[in-house]
Amino acid sequence: MDKYFELNVDSVIDYVKSKIDFFSSDAEYKCNEIGDGNLNLVFRVFDSKNNKSLIVKQSLPYVRAAGEDWPLDIGRGEIESRILGIEYKLTDGLVPEIYIYDPIMCCMVMEDLSDYVIMRYGLIDGEIYPKFVDQISDFMVKTLLLTSDVVMEHKEKKESVKSFINPELCEITEDLVFTEPFNIGARNNIEESLVEFHKTHIVNDEKLSLETAKMKFDFMNNAQALLHGDLHTGSIFVNKDSTKVIDPEFAFYGPMAYDIGNVIANLIMNYLSAFYGMADGDKKDDFCRYMLSTIRDTVDVTKAKFLSVWDDVVTDTMAKKKGFKEFYVEDIFANTAGVCGCEMTRRTVGFAQVKDLNSIEDDSARYKAKTTNLLIAKELIINRTTAVTGQNYLDLLSKYCK
Repeated sequence: MDKYFELNVDSVIDYVKSKIDFFSSDAEYKCNEIGDGNLNLVFRVFDSKNNKSLIVKQSLPYVRAAGEDWPLDIGRGEIESRILGIEYKLTDGLVPEIYIYDPIMCCMVMEDLSDYVIMRYGLIDGEIYPKFVDQISDFMVKTLLLTSDVVMEHKEKKESVKSFINPELCEITEDLVFTEPFNIGARNNIEESLVEFHKTHIVNDEKLSLETAKMKFDFMNNAQALLHGDLHTGSIFVNKDSTKVIDPEFAFYGPMAYDIGNVIANLIMNYLSAFYGMADGDKKDDFCRYMLSTIRDTVDVTKAKFLSVWDDVVTDTMAKKKGFKEFYVEDIFANTAGVCGCEMTRRTVGFAQVKDLNSIEDDSARYKAKTTNLLIAKELIINRTTAVTGQNYLDLLSKYCK
């Protein structure tokens, strides 16, 4: 296979057999296409006789949701495979293991996570994951702090910045997260009932526009650490014991707050989905309490781990000066709140939305969830320097969730 072509459930089996010595000679092959994202083909190839399986992920030269009218560089998978290798080492396996990357077919062959579920769907079903906070905070602290200038040798870090320049995927973020949801745009996806609310409370708010512009240009110019770049609950696989982060094809060097804010935003939206969409009763009460504690603890535990590991890993002399680590970490979490608000806004009125909110069946409840989400998002963006603890987020949820 010396020329790129799009795989399908039939050709991918021959592809795997030709590329990797993984299955037994007596394997009985089956294959499913399991991708539900916008950018790639994803296949699960398994041997039903010997109970072995792997995943093949192939980059497409266009956005699936838009077709060939929205082309993309298919070489982005090479960035994803490299960062997964880095993250696998930094986090002791909190990402899937990559077996091979094929630059001609733009394919990764990797560990199968079929005993996990996508976190977004598990949370929508009301599932609880007791080890998630500890594991996702470990992931963020290790992948972000350890790839920053306060730890890495500075010339090495600058070379790494060069090697992870990812302009096409960054442009998608710049447009879909920081620009179009705050304007009247053709690619926005707004329910009719929200059109006037969006115009009045988002587009016409000049203070919000100014603060969002500041967030956008920080994203574009602050090469602070090696980011996952799309760290939401649809990019996290979980079970009761383990967490695995997937899909870092948006990886580049940017502000740490972007990854942390994405996680928190998607937890908040799931809480709103449960608060407004679940039937009243003990299950709803228990799950909402769990989500509130998860939101709070994700903020506070991540912050505490940044501070606790700082002295052991930081190498820069000036970064060791008294008071600097507190300044540095506080700045991350102030910007985290702003990113959180931008992500919440774009997932409500932008191009790529989330099932958490859209799956609320009752029209009035869905409207209430989405408008509440937008109001909280506004406050997080505008007043981000005052939302730096987990309790700050819970206070906002208490204020607006009625």
